[in-house]
Amino acid sequence: MYLCGNRYKVLGRLGGGGFGNVYLAEDQFLKKTWALKDIGSINDISYTLVRAEVSVLTKVSHPGIVRITDVFISNDHIFIVMDHIRGMNLEELLGSGRRLSGHMLHKWSMELCDAVSYLHHMQPPVILCDIKPQNIMVKPDGHIVLIDFGAAIPCAPAETAESFSFATRKYASPEQLQGKKPVIKSDIYSLGKVLDRLYGRDKPFGLSFVIKRCTMKDPVFRFGSVRAVQRALILSASLTRILICLILLLTAGCLILSKAGEKARLINESARAAQAYEQGLMCFYELDDYEAAKRYLSEVPSEEYPEAAYYIEISDLIMSDGTDEKLDEVLKSFEAFNEREIFPAGIDRYMKNSFCIARIYMSYDMKDSRYEDACSILSHILTLCRADPEEEKKDLQQYEGDALRMLINLLILQGRSDEELRSKSYHEAIGYIEELTALDESHDDRTLISGYMDEAALYTELGEYDNALRIYDRAEERFPLAPEIKYFSHLSLLMQSDASEDEILSLWKRIVQVPGIEQDEGFEKMKERMEGYLTDS
Repeated sequence: MYLCGNRYKVLGRLGGGGFGNVYLAEDQFLKKTWALKDIGSINDISYTLVRAEVSVLTKVSHPGIVRITDVFISNDHIFIVMDHIRGMNLEELLGSGRRLSGHMLHKWSMELCDAVSYLHHMQPPVILCDIKPQNIMVKPDGHIVLIDFGAAIPCAPAETAESFSFATRKYASPEQLQGKKPVIKSDIYSLGKVLDRLYGRDKPFGLSFVIKRCTMKDPVFRFGSVRAVQRALILSASLTRILICLILLLTAGCLILSKAGEKARLINESARAAQAYEQGLMCFYELDDYEAAKRYLSEVPSEEYPEAAYYIEISDLIMSDGTDEKLDEVLKSFEAFNEREIFPAGIDRYMKNSFCIARIYMSYDMKDSRYEDACSILSHILTLCRADPEEEKKDLQQYEGDALRMLINLLILQGRSDEELRSKSYHEAIGYIEELTALDESHDDRTLISGYMDEAALYTELGEYDNALRIYDRAEERFPLAPEIKYFSHLSLLMQSDASEDEILSLWKRIVQVPGIEQDEGFEKMKERMEGYLTDS
């Protein structure tokens, strides 16, 4: 059997699932094998929407994620072309009875988290919706790869219930079972279920807690991001190694037994305190749930986490609508304490505290804005990240990126609230956008395009139309026909400027070739505007 004319010769069936069959096929032109995913009939699925979504997935570049290269129609069915990954899927491997080392399971957990986190950090985030062992391939070299994006393609975005029909009930989140639209925390639930299947009954110390939190029925109580899950897994693995050492020491004698038992108790308490501290900070920083933050942080020992007292006091002030003067006083005291006591003890806690303080300065509705205070803290974070030796810089790169993102938002807020500072603030924000896209973690195409669009929007708001047009031209030259580019804004700006009719027509001809552009809600309006423009000219 051949598909797409005589392009692909089907060699056999690789498998199937809720979203269609997968075939092994030989490319008659390139002389290589591909996996072809049949995702359904064109009578049931919008080919334009699928192609637009696949254009996003073709930008994915990650060793733990299968590469998708194309989409085509054959025999009235839509097929996705992807790399053929050799190996055994995780469900088959776990069911084979093969003994797997704890080191191997931990490595796979980390690789899975890396892959899912990468997709969640694309712009916009890609939600997998159907994470399960059958969709995770273990290659002959021992590394894992996510191989199925069927459910991640929104064939009917408005029909949230339909998106569940392609998820697997055993691994689907409660909100998916209720027909609600999947979100990042839906993937975290499925990730927890996969970890539960991966480790089986004999889970390492602390891992049960991680899985339980991933799979909480209410999404509010789950981890806020896959990175947070990853950090918890690392902590769990570290504690497991420590406990193994202690158990070995227990056999050395009664004296050692007594001391080791005390150490085990202390480690247990320390682990609980560390978990409560991380949960408290997550509630404070990511969820704005100050009641929950206070509850968690009240459980941690003050001698080990003295800054918890500041978080509790700030939470009380925010919940009780305390005075700006008192909040400002506590924040300034916390800043000084963080520099004096926490910074010498550890950069990670120091950074987290600094971000929390800056965020309160930015977001809390104080009578007098504290943008300058927040800007000062974030600038200091950047200085620390960039002053570290090269071998340590990678560990701080996440903080550098987060600081840049907050500075960009802060400067835009500042510019919009103070007309006199607008030009200065926006130009600084543009500089930081360029720095952000230069970071190693930001080299995916979607992030770069988003940076270009943000720059163009700021230049437009400043009235610097030539600079805005220059940015649009650069983005379109570097990423031809990328759906993420704001073509209508570019065209509108061109029509308002002194651009020639040839320039405007040339851009319009490019726009109508962009995959999925006709589905954009602004397309018909822009089409009418173009017709009016051509009539007038």
